[in-house]
Amino acid sequence: MRIISALIVTILLFAIPLHGQRGDWYNDEGGFAFQGSGTKDDPYQISSVTAFAFLAEQVNMWPGKSFQGEYFILTEDIDLGKHYWIPIGSESHQPFRGVFDGKGKSICNLYIGNTDVDNVYAAAGLFGYLGNGAKIENLTIDGGLIIGGGREATSRTGSLAGYALCSVSEGEDSIIIRNCHNKHVKITGANTEVAYTGGLIGEGYAFSDGDGSALLLMENCSNSAVVAGYHTNFPYTGGIIGKGHGHGYCDGATSSGGSFILRSCINKGDITGGAATGKDAITSTGGILGFGYGSGDSYGNSNGSGLFTIEYCLNTGTISGGDAAGSQAFSYTGGIFGYGDGYGFGDKLSKNTPGNGYGSGTFIIQSSANKGTVKGGNISDPTAVSATGGLAGFASGSASGEGAGEGYGYGSFSMRNCYSYAQITTKKGFIGGLTGWLATIGNGTNHTISAIIQNSYVAGSINQGDTVFPVITGGIAGRIQKSKEANKTPQIGNCLVALSYLNGGIGRTFRIAGQIQGILQPFTGVFNRNYAYIKEGEWVNRKVVKNGYDWNHSMLNIPVSSWNVTEKAWIIVEDGQEIMPALNNVPEQGDLPVPSTPQR
Repeated sequence: MRIISALIVTILLFAIPLHGQRGDWYNDEGGFAFQGSGTKDDPYQISSVTAFAFLAEQVNMWPGKSFQGEYFILTEDIDLGKHYWIPIGSESHQPFRGVFDGKGKSICNLYIGNTDVDNVYAAAGLFGYLGNGAKIENLTIDGGLIIGGGREATSRTGSLAGYALCSVSEGEDSIIIRNCHNKHVKITGANTEVAYTGGLIGEGYAFSDGDGSALLLMENCSNSAVVAGYHTNFPYTGGIIGKGHGHGYCDGATSSGGSFILRSCINKGDITGGAATGKDAITSTGGILGFGYGSGDSYGNSNGSGLFTIEYCLNTGTISGGDAAGSQAFSYTGGIFGYGDGYGFGDKLSKNTPGNGYGSGTFIIQSSANKGTVKGGNISDPTAVSATGGLAGFASGSASGEGAGEGYGYGSFSMRNCYSYAQITTKKGFIGGLTGWLATIGNGTNHTISAIIQNSYVAGSINQGDTVFPVITGGIAGRIQKSKEANKTPQIGNCLVALSYLNGGIGRTFRIAGQIQGILQPFTGVFNRNYAYIKEGEWVNRKVVKNGYDWNHSMLNIPVSSWNVTEKAWIIVEDGQEIMPALNNVPEQGDLPVPSTPQR
């Protein structure tokens, strides 16, 4: 029976134009039915190309079937034969909402392109749109090419899915993506005004309004393929996901929360950002995440909260930031993420009732590491800005409280127990061992903001790649900024710089932080018990500089529990070899030998 089915499929593949699932794999004259009943105990079985194509057709045909609450398993590896694939859930109003368990099997030779007008999708991937309740797990996508497209202003491109949207007004719901992997599927972003491009997901959004709670979880996922953004106004490019957002929105007597969690994910592929070509454009590139928010908006007597969390994640691929080619454009590049912000907004005014709006946004990165080379994007316009870091390009806590003090905003960014062990370079802008730019940004009359880096360290080397344009350089952060209205300063504490080489612009290179803006001396509360061990390079001792002081304290007895200490701070000697300590629960770290001095 299988031989006959395979023969029919083969005949169809070569006899019918390649423009969709029906034309490629489905016999118009015959019928098809899944094996299984679709329950958890008796799931639908996908054992052939025909069955997989039938699933796509059932979701995509009008009015579409979401398969919400129904279960699928993959019983065989599926080879799509390099024929162009129409994403499962190719339209935003017809997402896939079922449970798909790959059972450790693979989908091979996935090809989605924009060379044919019938293959232009705003959300491109094996799945196009994922909706509430969707769960994809234990699946590998192996081999192929996806070129983003779309007739809309915004495109979303990833091997697994273009857009995962969990949107909740009441109650709780989620999208779970667990143990999914991209192997050798090259991803290229679209030539659209806004392009979100990721190794697995283009964009993920956990949004809740009313009295609701939304969760989007990506866990134990990996990418080992090349991911490249396109030259456009807003290219956000990441090894796992291009853009992610956890968002709670409330308007009057409600409480809502949106949470996005990236946990135990690994990127091994080389990630290249697209150039930001327009005025005020932004290109943001990261090994795990391109651009991310945790934001809460509240109006009236309500409480909205948003959370974005990265934990136990690792990057080993080379991360190359996109160029900021437009005027007043920004290029953000980081080993883990390009841009991350925790933003809260509160306002007393509401269309329903006045009150005390409390909005909170939180962005957390913890127990995560970068071991891949990070290359910052270039800037060709004098008004453009570039920020490059071993873990993050730009990181901030920001908030706004409006309404004569009755609306309150809380914004928070925190980085704890992380490290970067890498060679970090850039030609212009700001460069830091952990982050290029750390900021607290406040607006309005009533808010609380924090931006904290603690118990983290930097090993490797930091070196400007161009001697013509001086780079502002810091062992931890290239730039620290407190906006005029922000009520708190950024903080860096219990951190270590252990570099083989540190070099930036003459007179603009410092062991802990480069430029410090909006903060008056003596920087009380900004820096606390940080340490620097630098083998070679050229830096400035802040003790003799107007806006700083000396942070080169003793390397003995660093006050961080459970991490071994020698005369070289957190460097450990095992069997005669110097290595850096690993973090708990970060997968596939291996030993980290102390790097040698880079060539100059």
